[in-house]
Amino acid sequence: MSFLSINTMSKKLLVILMSMAIFSAAMVTVVLSAYEFVSAKREQTQSLQNIADTLSPNITAALLFDDRDAMQEMISSLLLREGVIRAAITDTEQQNLAVVESDNYQEELAEEADELIEVSSLLILDEQVYGALTVLANDSYIDQRIGFYGQFLAVLLVITFGLSLSFSLFLKRGFLRPLLHLSDVAERVTASNDYSLRAQQSSDDEVANLTECFNGMLETIELRERMLEKQVRLRTQELEGANQQLLQYAYTDGLTGLPNRHFFYEKLHTLVKEKIEFALIFIDLDGFKEINDTLGHDYGDVLLSQAGQRILRCVREQDTVARLGGDEFTIVIEGVNEQARVANIAETVLQGLAKRFTIKQEAAHVSGSIGIAFSPLDGDSVEAVVKHADQAMYVSKSRGRNCYQFFSSDMQVEAQQKRRLLEELRTALEEEQFELYYQPITSLKFETEEGGVKKAEALLRWNHPQRGVVGPEEFIHVAEEAGLIRELSQWVMQQTVATVSQWYKQGLDDIQISVNTSPSQFNDGGKWIDDWIHAIALHELPAHSIMIEITENVLMTTDDSIKDQLSRLQQRGFDVAIDDFGVGYSSLSYLQQLDIDLLKIDRSFIQHLTTDNDSVALVKAIVTMAHHLGLKVVAEGVETEQQRQHVLNVACDYLQGYIFAKPVPKDEFYHRYLLGNAEIT
Repeated sequence: MSFLSINTMSKKLLVILMSMAIFSAAMVTVVLSAYEFVSAKREQTQSLQNIADTLSPNITAALLFDDRDAMQEMISSLLLREGVIRAAITDTEQQNLAVVESDNYQEELAEEADELIEVSSLLILDEQVYGALTVLANDSYIDQRIGFYGQFLAVLLVITFGLSLSFSLFLKRGFLRPLLHLSDVAERVTASNDYSLRAQQSSDDEVANLTECFNGMLETIELRERMLEKQVRLRTQELEGANQQLLQYAYTDGLTGLPNRHFFYEKLHTLVKEKIEFALIFIDLDGFKEINDTLGHDYGDVLLSQAGQRILRCVREQDTVARLGGDEFTIVIEGVNEQARVANIAETVLQGLAKRFTIKQEAAHVSGSIGIAFSPLDGDSVEAVVKHADQAMYVSKSRGRNCYQFFSSDMQVEAQQKRRLLEELRTALEEEQFELYYQPITSLKFETEEGGVKKAEALLRWNHPQRGVVGPEEFIHVAEEAGLIRELSQWVMQQTVATVSQWYKQGLDDIQISVNTSPSQFNDGGKWIDDWIHAIALHELPAHSIMIEITENVLMTTDDSIKDQLSRLQQRGFDVAIDDFGVGYSSLSYLQQLDIDLLKIDRSFIQHLTTDNDSVALVKAIVTMAHHLGLKVVAEGVETEQQRQHVLNVACDYLQGYIFAKPVPKDEFYHRYLLGNAEIT
């Protein structure tokens, strides 16, 4: 098989030369064969035509005398000629007067109908046509000619192939000798790595140039090999240093110089694997985002670096301080399982972070929320102890920040409950388990006047499959943390607008429904306002049919976008109310700057009206201030007659509370308060 494979230049050149010779011979053979075929067919056709033309006068005479025997005898002789399989004499009406056929005529007609040769000669006397002689022949004559010619060409091709092979071998030997020598030298250089070897020039053609270039290349390689040996030694030393530097980069935070997340997790895996006790402290900087937003990221980076160094100074040299990313730091304290010792470290860290930071002559303040977990006490795996320390840190944030919390099983239970509640919320959205209740807001001046309720607040309720009706105070905070509040708000908006639209179509076009808005909605750049505008336009409702309620805490931000969004609501015709007024720390100047229509005094003030004179004075001051600013006031949470009387005495405009009505489903609210019915029909 190796003999047949074309794996050398010698064989390839021989194949090329032989291929060209064979191709040329084949082309000549094809052309000559085609010419011979056409010539044989033309000769046979011409021969038959000559015979037919020769017999035509005699057959014409026999036809005039209607001597059919003579005609039959004359055409019978045609079958004696090679290849003729049928002859026929027809009159002018194409009627056969005499016909002769060979024994295999029908068989050849069926198999070779397209290859048969047909000639015809008219029977003419004195320029008048009396009929025609038709002769049909097969191609046996052509086959004989082609067969003989094929044998001749085969002998010629064999002779040509032999001569071509001999000539090709002669040419190959002379042409390849210098190339084979060059190849032999290259193989010896490759096998021995001896670049001092050189090829000898034996011709003056292109191969000689190739040999010269080859020798020059060997000389260059020989020189470079010596240089490379020297450079390799230098590069090896450099790579060893670079590997050490890359290893340091892989485990070091580029901003603070502390160990990074990768190093931190490898450290924990090692401690857990070797069953070494340790305490894990999670630290999250409080107020860092505000510094980033106000002073810029450059200042924030400097603060993170300084904070990392402060934390590092609070621990022992053998302890590990790492930055996980963002404003999150961790401390790993090995060989410690006492809460008291770790608590002292946490206190030291909090004190260190609470001190003022000076960044490019700017003062900045942050604090820390710290969560602490022990291994193996709070988790025997890296994932468990990290999760528990993180949970404890978030508990610190929820309890006012700037403090530390140790992980406890209660935190785990709380986290599991929150996760389960979140899954149930997602299911509730998919299965539409939510429902809107409506609580009337009645005017104190006209509460006895007929005409039904003019204002009401839409309140969200969750028809839980197991727990029954659940109020928003139990799930709204989870929805906000998980990012579901926008989806919930969209559902509330669509339900409210659809319900008000239905009431308007029934002629109740003086009702106004208040809808609570989450503070997080103000972070989307006003897209939620676009949703409201689109919703009321779709249902052809006036904007004043909806009152948007915002919490007082929204006004605490200094972001101008809040003011812009509230102004846009007013420009579009929406009324705006401040809910739970009095419990926040908003500047009273905002009430004058912003377009507000209504204040809703928090129920905590109303509940103490009958027992606390300070509450009475405060409510009266709020009402007086609001009236001077042209605002209406709603007293929330009025539950007793005494509270109602106090609210009336301080000149509140509206009340909302159980003394008048509890929140009820849509249909009950419609029948009881909008139609004035005492009970649902």
